[in-house]
Amino acid sequence: MSVPYHRLFRVHSRWRWWRPLVALAVFLGFYLVSQVLIAIGFFVPILARSGVSGLQRFAHEIQHDALSSTDPLVLGLTLASLVLLLPAIMAAVRIAGLGPWGQLSSVRFRVRWGWMARCLLPLLVLAVLTVGIQGWSMFHTPGAGFLTFGTRQLGHQTVSSTTLIVTVVMVVVLVPFQAAAEEYIFRGFLMQTIGSWVRNPIPAVLVSTICFALLHLPNGYDVWGIVDVGSFGAIAAILAWRTGGLESGILAHALNNVVIFLLQAPGWSRLDTTSSDGSAGGAIVTIVTMGIYALLVDLLARRSRLDRRRPGAEGPRFRGRTPIWSSTVEPGWEAVPTTADVLPTSDASVIANTGTDREDRVGGRP
Repeated sequence: MSVPYHRLFRVHSRWRWWRPLVALAVFLGFYLVSQVLIAIGFFVPILARSGVSGLQRFAHEIQHDALSSTDPLVLGLTLASLVLLLPAIMAAVRIAGLGPWGQLSSVRFRVRWGWMARCLLPLLVLAVLTVGIQGWSMFHTPGAGFLTFGTRQLGHQTVSSTTLIVTVVMVVVLVPFQAAAEEYIFRGFLMQTIGSWVRNPIPAVLVSTICFALLHLPNGYDVWGIVDVGSFGAIAAILAWRTGGLESGILAHALNNVVIFLLQAPGWSRLDTTSSDGSAGGAIVTIVTMGIYALLVDLLARRSRLDRRRPGAEGPRFRGRTPIWSSTVEPGWEAVPTTADVLPTSDASVIANTGTDREDRVGGRP
């Protein structure tokens, strides 16, 4: 007996159809409050230092280009607001009674760091393809050669080397958390919400992909831009279902966003930071590169014998008090068979003696 990733909400005997909606409401509340606090944290110092005119200028920059690399304050505010999505969705799942937030990470109810380390090899292939294809078109300036800094041929504003260094450090430190937050929301919470209502994984993949793509519309994405983003989201969702966790998707998302943000750094690429226009070529590049990455990850998961499903069964939906005789996997998870009940005796004894799972050693049976 085992439970696929998109059905993990259902291993909890207290699951009800409305609990994910409660989690969504809590998440939105947390997020709105956090945005107000972030705005106060940025706006008040700017107002005190630069006055009303400085605050108006800062607000205009945010509205014009929230991802601008010309002003670290603008980029910092945008990234901070996105990073806080991560603790918000974790707290919402817990408060709504859907179980521990770790179930969003993987079928092991935690980040499988050993598996994530193995995914670095396919990620390296993706990095070479992404940087090689996108980097050449962005860094090669006609008439000026490759990696030209601060020239008029770039066609947009350049920045000082100090600002560029601050921007690069900020991107490398914060963007991986921003990418993880989006994975936990769309490929984690949203997929498991739809999966708890519909057993077939296809609706969970489709709904999460559509929502992920549509939420990029306010950024001004055109049709090809939405196709590009949607194809990335669809492949990441399939990876979450196939591998039983978010690890490979988080790595790919973090790499993709870090590369894009670094390419946007004015002074060394021709990328227009104010444009969200996509292209058929860009969408094809995303589909091909992410497709290759997904195939390599899936092959690696098979060779590693990765646990891609949760050992056990979906929890019976008791109404009222949980029976005294029900077993537990961990605190708060009633009426679910323990791992020792569903694994072979040898594997169960290893878990009992070491407190670790087989994935940390050689991987588990799919």
